[in-house]
Amino acid sequence: MSKIVKFSQNLDYYLRLIDVRISSGDFLGALDAARRAVEHARTRVDCESINILIGQIYFEMGLYSLSCEHFFRAVKIGETRAAAFFGIGRNLVKMGEFKLALEYFGATLNTESTEDFSGAVLEWTHEIKERLKSTEKPSLIAIAKNLAKMRKFSQAIMLLESVIPRTTEINCVLADILILSERYDDAREILFEILRGEPNSLEANLVLCSLCLAEQDLPNLETILQKIEGYPLNLGQLVLIGNMYASLSQYEKAITFYERALKLDEYNIKILLFLAISHYNISNQQEALYYIGQARWVDIENATLNIYYDIFARGLVAPPLAVVNRVPQKVAEAKLKSVFSAVEAGEFCDSFNRSLLFADDVEWCFVGQSGVNLDRLATALSRCRKKKAVKLYNKLMLSVRLDREQKFYLTKAALLNKNSRAIDLTANYCYRSFKVQFPTAFYKNPNLKAGYASAIAYAELHGMSVNFEKITKKLIKNANFSVFSPDFDEKVLACIFFCENAQILSQACIYFGVDNNLVVRAINEFQLLV
Repeated sequence: MSKIVKFSQNLDYYLRLIDVRISSGDFLGALDAARRAVEHARTRVDCESINILIGQIYFEMGLYSLSCEHFFRAVKIGETRAAAFFGIGRNLVKMGEFKLALEYFGATLNTESTEDFSGAVLEWTHEIKERLKSTEKPSLIAIAKNLAKMRKFSQAIMLLESVIPRTTEINCVLADILILSERYDDAREILFEILRGEPNSLEANLVLCSLCLAEQDLPNLETILQKIEGYPLNLGQLVLIGNMYASLSQYEKAITFYERALKLDEYNIKILLFLAISHYNISNQQEALYYIGQARWVDIENATLNIYYDIFARGLVAPPLAVVNRVPQKVAEAKLKSVFSAVEAGEFCDSFNRSLLFADDVEWCFVGQSGVNLDRLATALSRCRKKKAVKLYNKLMLSVRLDREQKFYLTKAALLNKNSRAIDLTANYCYRSFKVQFPTAFYKNPNLKAGYASAIAYAELHGMSVNFEKITKKLIKNANFSVFSPDFDEKVLACIFFCENAQILSQACIYFGVDNNLVVRAINEFQLLV
């Protein structure tokens, strides 16, 4: 509290209210008071100091990513930077990012501050050492699951199939990935082999449920669910079974499992949303509004939750709604059409001033889209100089609701449109403030300019340190620089900037989806390794 200065009386009232509500364990009430305090802040220091408080409240709630988002807002000014670095470090410890946490604790001690953080940093550094003792290297299962998230199913399957002998856990994960890759018969064979020896295996039965759902074998799905619903279940299993019952349109049963899950994680936005949708499906509009309201109370800036609240409040869509974190198709199509019509008509910037809901729609569209739409929207947003648009751009770069792909497009568009000052952090919590000057020669070739921007965006979002200047000089000196093969599109040209590190180059080729041989051909043509 001592770091907050120049407060009006109204602001003092809300700060006292925050203390009272935190003391009584009313974190949602404390969040509300903190948000009201921001409205009464008169200076930038006041505003960022309150962001420190909000970050601390989220930390106490166990919402570490949201906590980081608010601490990052406070990094931008000197008065709150040390406290923000320290807060981010604590969150990273809880998130298991120990090495990165140490960097932030180091930054805390190297930043001038009126508060002495040395004792607190020492305590948290000790906790990191204790955690590292009990932390094993990433298992094959963790690697396979990560590959599956990136939709590299064949690589994940090959990795798990190479394990001899395979445990029940590995076989269950393998079967799950086989289902995702639509190899249903192979998955069934593995699961039946497990269940012959362990008929009560919860993991195998849950994966079998996923198989039944994928094949739309709903009678067997219901039978298996009835068998396992009495087993001891953890948070993820409760949510999964709730979703399974929702897929059978048995929303009352789904609600019982979501409620059990909510008792284990009372601020979980996804569970609150699932409860709201399930109640809406059985025409309990008031209950739906209650749960979506609770979710919005936790994350008031979440555009998806705001849209759902509007749907429930006005009865915009007739039940049933799918129990997924996705806005119903008709509503989504209307919002996409509205936003992209403004982009195509060249009215994108002006729309921020005309409509209070436009920024909310843009944020939702950005979070919900990928590929070409995402590129177009990021480009339109980065070109806009309206105050609201710039504010939204910064907010999106800080947001935990965006994944790396979405932030990649934002970063690339900012670089290409000379708006790089908006980029203050990366998707993996690495804070940076940088300006990029494109070599004049690159402007002559749009593909090379876009490739260079893509390479920088990729490196930033993955926390890589790459010597772009060295490769750039070699490119410009090469005789083939001005005219090169049309096969070398912007993705191939993005990859060549990572040629000095074989591992990073391989990762970049996978990320950009280009043929390694084509990249090697480009590297040789430009003589980048000579």
